[in-house]
Amino acid sequence: MHLSRRRLLALASQSFALGGAGLLAACQTAPQAQAPTSAPNPTVAPTAKPAIAPAASVAPATVSPAAIAKPSPSAAASVGPSPSPAVAVASPSPARAAGAVAGKPMYQMDPLHTGRSPHTGPRQLTLVRSIDLKAPELRPADQATITTPDIQSSTVVAPDGTIYATTFSGWTYALKDSPSARDRLDLVWRFRPTEGGSPLHGTAALSRDASVAYVGYGVGTAPNQKAVLYALRAPSSGQDAQIVWQAELGPGAVGNSPTLTDDGTIYYVDVLGLLAAVDSSNGRVKWTVQTGTSDAAPFGQTVKVAPAVAPDGTVYTTAITGSMYAVSPPGGNANQGSIKWSFDFGQHLGPTPLVSTPVTGGGNRGQDAIGSAASATIGPDGTIYVGANNSNFYAINPNGQQKWLYEAERELAGIWTTAALSPDASVLYFGANKGGMYALNTRDGSLKWQFPVFGSIYSSPALDAQGTLYTGSSIEHVYAINSGTGQPIADYDAGAAVWTAPSIRPDGTLVVGDRTGRILVLG
Repeated sequence: MHLSRRRLLALASQSFALGGAGLLAACQTAPQAQAPTSAPNPTVAPTAKPAIAPAASVAPATVSPAAIAKPSPSAAASVGPSPSPAVAVASPSPARAAGAVAGKPMYQMDPLHTGRSPHTGPRQLTLVRSIDLKAPELRPADQATITTPDIQSSTVVAPDGTIYATTFSGWTYALKDSPSARDRLDLVWRFRPTEGGSPLHGTAALSRDASVAYVGYGVGTAPNQKAVLYALRAPSSGQDAQIVWQAELGPGAVGNSPTLTDDGTIYYVDVLGLLAAVDSSNGRVKWTVQTGTSDAAPFGQTVKVAPAVAPDGTVYTTAITGSMYAVSPPGGNANQGSIKWSFDFGQHLGPTPLVSTPVTGGGNRGQDAIGSAASATIGPDGTIYVGANNSNFYAINPNGQQKWLYEAERELAGIWTTAALSPDASVLYFGANKGGMYALNTRDGSLKWQFPVFGSIYSSPALDAQGTLYTGSSIEHVYAINSGTGQPIADYDAGAAVWTAPSIRPDGTLVVGDRTGRILVLG
């Protein structure tokens, strides 16, 4: 039986790892087969790798820090009680605190990207509802160049449980529980620009009252493609969304996610690295700043980034061509932001050799171990946490100096997930292209525990109010993990790769999308 064979592959033998090439299909037009590579023995506890601390006075982008190894506790020794329920962390505007709103209004929950939900998710994972976005009635007159409704972005959720999803083929959907079928989701509205285009990896964001969804599109086709941010709301009649406003942000495609702060500003970066601050009430571009180089063709600067916004207004965004950037908004009525500092990942490496291969032709960014396609997470003390394509995970001080780095298991396009942060900010959780899910102590970057997954994790984790951590995987499974111990709680065989960050709904169900175009509600 097909299901038994998959279960045997993923859970029983666990003898194959789905390597870095799997992630590189992210910029392609359809789901790709992922080649297996060797994996560690599943019966052996994972070895904790040392955190690497910087020299005391390292300049952030010019000098590599001294590699001073610190011993990390073993996974077995680090087992502890589950964390207490998540609580809201007070932070001033513009950043919205985790737990301040119901549902999930944006990628990784809030502008700090804590990944923490105010809701308690399921401790058993059973399919409750679903919808297949390949259905012809959901894609009328579809003339998209990319025809597979591959879901590589994440979902967001309104306080009433409405789910908002985007597909690689170019559609944005609002979905709700069907009143007539207990196992089904129904369409509320849909949207695709008349000129064609796609949000690619981009996740939508919701207004504070959840009446408007914001989503970026690369509209049209090359070489005349342009980046457009849309504000959409439910139509007064029919099933096609109403456009509230649209803001053109320059030439090129998009693949990134908007971040909305409490002062009503949307932060968005296009693939060429132009960061824009947009007024959510009318689509007016308040200011912009160029991060990296404006000429990053043919690959682009960014792939799947959502800017992170600190309480002091500093915006952090990464580039797949080398660095993370800290951006200051302009003063007064000026329309140009400024770069405070940049952190070049290639100048901050640990002693373990990298795994990389040159990038040629038209894509497969990340396999060269340069830059980052992950988004940053910001701690309450201002520390910025981010993973990189070189398989290192970094803690960076607000002044741009490295605090510590942790060496995850080496693989092509090492870390593409955004970390979740525990309620007391003492532990970070992230998935990697090799080694599964990691939990690090924020104090020094030492390993708290490791949950081996013999495949790749491109799904940024979601942490619920009771300390359960959820993630998808390339080996077609969705996991619930005890965030205190790293022990498994539940496992769901989705039957297809899951790259989306799970979303916890107010009713306690869990939402994921898979790479065949299905939205699954688990409970």
